[in-house]
Amino acid sequence: MARKKREAKKEGEGEKSKELKIITVEVVTRDKVVKNPRQLALLYIIDRLGPIHERTLQHIVYELQQKGAQIGYDFRIVAGVPYSPEFKNDLVALTYVGFVEINPRKNRRLQTTSDGKDALEKHGAPKGVVEVLEKHYEELRNLASLTDWKVDEHLRRVKELRSTGRRSQFPGLNI
Repeated sequence: MARKKREAKKEGEGEKSKELKIITVEVVTRDKVVKNPRQLALLYIIDRLGPIHERTLQHIVYELQQKGAQIGYDFRIVAGVPYSPEFKNDLVALTYVGFVEINPRKNRRLQTTSDGKDALEKHGAPKGVVEVLEKHYEELRNLASLTDWKVDEHLRRVKELRSTGRRSQFPGLNI
């Protein structure tokens, strides 16, 4: 009896399914973005501190939450850097609807588009985020400048290594 079970398992393991798997994903629209306070807060921060690198922005949002801003991201520290998958999804949504763009001339920094500025004027950012950002603006601006510089230096060194054809080990960026 045990032998039959093993044989049945072996037969079942070898079969591959050719079924079409459908995954539903919510469509991102401008209306949904302007109704999402977390995405509006992110748009406001980019507008106020941008142009800014994505990694710098993530670090700034983490610091804002530590200072009391209720943005709503669940950050985890990975290799010394704050990370949130929701943050990345919101940033992709803002880029997809055209509220944020990546400027190739500024080392791929994020900046608010005119449509994004219009949305902010019309709908505004969450007041708690605005208050905390304005209260700690100088400190956060300095942190953003330093972190952006570190990211720029990292990108410059990687570009140099690639152009020389060297494949030596290069330590990652730890901000």
